[in-house]
Amino acid sequence: MFNGFHFTLMTRMLILCFLFTVKLSVAQTIAELTAQELEFKVDSLVSDGISQHAFPGAQVLMYKGGKVRLHKAYGHHTYNKAIEVNTDNLYDLASITKILGSTLAFMKLYEMYPLAIDQKISDFIPMLKGTNKKETTFRDIFSHNAGWLPYLTHQNTIYNKKGAFRWHSLSERQSKRYPTPLTDQLFIHKNYSKKIIRRIKRTPVENVGEYLYSGLWYFFVPQFVKELSGMSLDKFLDNYFYKPMELKRMTFLPLKNYGQKEIIPTEIDNLFRKELVHGRVHDEAAALMGGVCGNAGLFANASSVAQLLEMFLNKGNYRGTSYLKPETIALFTGLAYPGTENRRGLGFDKPELEPSEDGPRYPSKKCSPSSFGHAGYTGTFVWVDPEHDCFLVLLSNRVNPSRTHRNLYKLGIRGKLLDYVIQSN
Repeated sequence: MFNGFHFTLMTRMLILCFLFTVKLSVAQTIAELTAQELEFKVDSLVSDGISQHAFPGAQVLMYKGGKVRLHKAYGHHTYNKAIEVNTDNLYDLASITKILGSTLAFMKLYEMYPLAIDQKISDFIPMLKGTNKKETTFRDIFSHNAGWLPYLTHQNTIYNKKGAFRWHSLSERQSKRYPTPLTDQLFIHKNYSKKIIRRIKRTPVENVGEYLYSGLWYFFVPQFVKELSGMSLDKFLDNYFYKPMELKRMTFLPLKNYGQKEIIPTEIDNLFRKELVHGRVHDEAAALMGGVCGNAGLFANASSVAQLLEMFLNKGNYRGTSYLKPETIALFTGLAYPGTENRRGLGFDKPELEPSEDGPRYPSKKCSPSSFGHAGYTGTFVWVDPEHDCFLVLLSNRVNPSRTHRNLYKLGIRGKLLDYVIQSN
């Protein structure tokens, strides 16, 4: 009986050792992808995404260990397959503007002026004094901990009861009073952006201290940048980052410098603009702000995005020049409220603290706690992982022809691509 027990125990131990060895071998295989394996996996995943209408086309750029491992364009501008995507094409970055525009500008101002992260934003935005937002700090608002509403559908407020445009909103004729184009046929009142700001000022604040994603603060960022630096948001970014870093294809208002065929279209907007949105920002509120907004508005190709991500990965240094201090990068890309349920950094998104009950950990099961990035509504995604010395750029127009297309999320394309670059050898 003892011998039988001993034999059974030894057998079990041998089996367990064998299984562990096999598992370890598989893990080692999964942990590294050759250049050929990486390209095959990415090609297969993106092609499957196109065939399942996750997006009509995309740009993918993967960087690891000091070099670009993959940089390719896939598919077409739209599903009619008239124009192929190339690596020079510009995509609407949507909410990635929040980190590559607004937060980036704030980080520089934080170094240039005596700003404190726990300072009240009303100290710099006087119109918020005496409001329910007077106590909001930069830490609160950049980490989505301030209790501000997520978003306002400003496009629903431009019509009167008869269905015509309200006074001081839009006009079908361009003039001094309506100088800024929303489309080729619609023009925005010169003071309409002030209406948006006043409307945001009046919104309720609820459950301060609880994580709730909000884009409303970013509408104040251009004013904030102007007050401190004397420059508009786009000029400030050009002056301190985009031009000295030679970001050749990153800009607000891309139609000023590029032809439509160089720009990937987004949604067929049947509700508001009544046309295919092409060369102008997809986000309706950012469009009504004139296209230069802290919430959305940047257009770029993957190469230009990658240059900024490389600077973040290298702790503020890009090709021998320091653009931000390492401690600034660490502050903004670290957890804003460690030890709480808020996973966010300051402006930057961070990995889920715990895997969700109904799915894998966002954005990737392999990314490190030190990693950071952001996603955009139009189908864009960027993520930097310092621990694995890598980053990913995915640019797509998943909202074409409609925002109802959600297979980008259902197929888990972003997380799988991030896993691949982490695994790349």
